[in-house]
Order: sequence, then C-alpha cells, then structure tokens
Amino acid sequence: MILPSGVSLIDRIMNGGLFTGQFTHIFGEAAGGKTTLALQFVNAVFRLDYRTIYINAETTSPVERLKQITRQSFTDLETKVKILVPRGFNEQGALIDDLDLYIREDTKLVVIDTLTKFYRLELEDKATNYSNHRELNRQAGILKGLARKHDVAMLVLNQVRARMKDTGDFEPVAKNILDYWSDYSVKMRVGKEQGTRIIKRIRPEGEPSDCRLYLTDMGFSIEKIDEKE
Repeated sequence: MILPSGVSLIDRIMNGGLFTGQFTHIFGEAAGGKTTLALQFVNAVFRLDYRTIYINAETTSPVERLKQITRQSFTDLETKVKILVPRGFNEQGALIDDLDLYIREDTKLVVIDTLTKFYRLELEDKATNYSNHRELNRQAGILKGLARKHDVAMLVLNQVRARMKDTGDFEPVAKNILDYWSDYSVKMRVGKEQGTRIIKRIRPEGEPSDCRLYLTDMGFSIEKIDEKE
C-alpha cells in the first residue's frame, strides 16, 4: 500500500508516497522541516481513516503542530493517533520492543521522531559507545521487522552531523546503521530563499529525486504563501 502525503511534489519524489512494509529514513538539519514532513503523512493517514503510532523522543510535543496541519482538535486526532514518549535511550528500546502491543489491524504508519536523539546523548559516555551502537542497530532492525510483519510504513527521522567544513554539507547520525536498514532515504535541507526546503531522495536512486517546497503554518506547499493573507 502507498500512503500519499497529499503534496504532489513530495509524492513524486517518494514514488507515490510512503510504502507500507518498508523503512523510510529522513534526515536533515535542525529546523529543516523533518517533523512537519512526518506530520504531513500523519494527516494523510488520518484522513484515510487509518491509525498512526508516533514515538516522540524530542523535547517538544508534536500535538500543536499536528492540530495546525490537520485543522482538527486533539480529541478527534487521538482516536487515530497514539503518541508515545520515551524518557531515555533504554526506554525508547523498551517501547520499540513493545510496539507489537500497540499496532492494530488498521495501523498503517509508525513514526519515530527522532530515533537518534537519545542515542547521541549516550555517546557522550565513550565507555559505552559499543553497546550503544549495538542497541541502536537492534532497535532499527526491530522496526524494519515490524514494518514487514504488520505491513506498516515505518518513518524514521534522524539528526545530522557535519561532514566537511569546506562544503558545509552534512550526513546522518549513525549513517552506516541507518543505510543498512533503510529502503528509502531522504535528505532535507534549508533553502537559500526564506521558508524554502529542499527535499532529495538519496535511495533508491533514479529520477526525479529532488524538489523545492515552502514551509508554512499549514505544512508544506508547492507555492509560496503569504501568511498575512
């Protein structure tokens, strides 16, 4: 099954949208629009009358942004959107282990925002780096298995780290691990024009692979919108 975002350029880049049974990895710099893109798909799934599980490891709640994009009250949204909030890397792993308990027959989307947030904090303790790498790999592997087992779209958001100072480019945190498990990999960056975001599909290769969108209060738009109107 293909879950369209409802934004034509995004769906074109994604070969129609998110594929159930597959692991989609989206990475980008802070304030690059990753959460908004994820919520765009949550909105689409909600309007198709399917369920979403949203694991939020970030410090801010996605609820207000989701209400903006969907134009729904959270009372209406919570019938189809379940938000789980881990408080650390180990608790995140426990939630992922227990996802089977939350996935229902009409669940079609699982979002993890962001998978590497707590992992990155744990790396500050170099004595445990190997076990943290192994745990992140385990979590990603379970998510991939759940996508296939339950035929849900697995949408994993990821942070980035600087790669080359002279180019200003970046690469995803835990690149080797996420590359191994991902069916789709998408890079997001802030454009030069205010409010623009560049979305590029890295995997699978092929054309078309990139587009420019505008970030608005209501989500992504293919045209610039005057927010004062």
